[in-house]
Amino acid sequence: MKLLTIKKRENGSYFIDGNPTFVANLFIFFIIFIPFFLSSKNFWFSLILSLLFTIFVSILIWISDSIGKKVHSKIFERKIFTELRQKGFQKESIDKYEGLIKTIEGRTVRVFYNWNKFAEGFLSFGDIEINVFYKPQLFENDINKIDADKLKKLNKKYDPFYTSKIKRYAFAIDRLKVFINYYPWTSSQKIEKEINKALNILKENSLQSFDIHKISSEYIDLQKDGCFYPNMEYIWENFEKEEALPTIKIE
Repeated sequence: MKLLTIKKRENGSYFIDGNPTFVANLFIFFIIFIPFFLSSKNFWFSLILSLLFTIFVSILIWISDSIGKKVHSKIFERKIFTELRQKGFQKESIDKYEGLIKTIEGRTVRVFYNWNKFAEGFLSFGDIEINVFYKPQLFENDINKIDADKLKKLNKKYDPFYTSKIKRYAFAIDRLKVFINYYPWTSSQKIEKEINKALNILKENSLQSFDIHKISSEYIDLQKDGCFYPNMEYIWENFEKEEALPTIKIE
């Protein structure tokens, strides 16, 4: 895989694409190097210090990522997920991704452990992410016209920047995402409570129910582009390698 490439869009413009890890490390390096160099005026000192710091941060990220990936699958052995399975949730596997899925009130609901944190919380190294689906927010059912203004207003209403971020809401084109801090003592009852809150939010805002197991022909192209899949790096890593979305398996 190339570290950095320059690609041309259909409209003739260009953009830089590359390996996400390399791009992240490059970004970390420059945000450290520039202030060090401006203050010290010593190029080699700033270069060496920035490289050492970047390597240190990369190692920490790698350790956190490795632990998170283990928890992602091991969580099925823990009480929180075994209880949810006893209450009708099924195990869903998509390549290395593993989560729970269930249809509630005509809506698909996904629950999974996401080590890429979005919710803030002391000593929490991952989130329980809940996805509750609704009909894709489009203008005149045109898959090329997302109702961005509506989604922006919903995100501002339910996830304003000045409130506590220990629980986060994010409205995407096809789902409401709820992020809560995961701790060993997090209960299945808390997950169910958050699912019910999410269902009520969607009802209050007249977002129509949507079952990803019954996708109509008008949304097939969206599905081919990765819509209705969990937004997890496992999925996109596979997509990049295989140039096709992996098969969904339900147990």
